[in-house]
Amino acid sequence: MEQRRGKRWRARLRSARLFDASRRLLVECRVLDLSPIGARLQPQSDRPLPLELLYRAGNDEDFRTAELVWIRNREIGIRFSDAVQEERQRQLRNGPPSA
Repeated sequence: MEQRRGKRWRARLRSARLFDASRRLLVECRVLDLSPIGARLQPQSDRPLPLELLYRAGNDEDFRTAELVWIRNREIGIRFSDAVQEERQRQLRNGPPSA
């Protein structure tokens, strides 16, 4: 059962890079799915990754902070930290979701 919070789109021809907190390159990845709150990536190596990452899309100069959420079948899921903070702020403004 999918539990997506935001719209996603396939992005098979996109690439991304993951960096550590010191902005050292950890691994290059293929972007499989991308949404405003996260991404499903296919790393080009099996290198162990920290839970806190910096994400950089393609040739962008900007970094986005992200957290490693899951690892499965040579794919990883990350959640963008800024999106999580925006979601929490929205919930505080609007109150808890109704059941």
